[in-house]
Amino acid sequence: MFKDTKALVNKLADTASEPLHTFDNTIKENPDLVVPLAVIHVVPIALMIIGTTQVILAHQKLKAEKERTKQAKLRAMMPHHGPHCGRHHGPKPPMKLMAHHELPTE
Repeated sequence: MFKDTKALVNKLADTASEPLHTFDNTIKENPDLVVPLAVIHVVPIALMIIGTTQVILAHQKLKAEKERTKQAKLRAMMPHHGPHCGRHHGPKPPMKLMAHHELPTE
């Protein structure tokens, strides 16, 4: 098996220096080489496509998260907005501050 492989490698190395039609003749003589050569060429292309789509999706998610954070910061900075400014939509103050602001009437 190794002798056949070595002879095949030597033959392919020789065909690299000869014109293209000799490579075609080698493929015609050994049609079982078509599948391994196809796999060698297709696998890196498929991995590149998958990686590129993952990068694009991650970039879109990051952009959406940045926008969501930006909107949350803007909402937190605006204590009263809109025509119903009597109602507070922000986070409630701690209990100590609430007790200080809301004194019981007796």
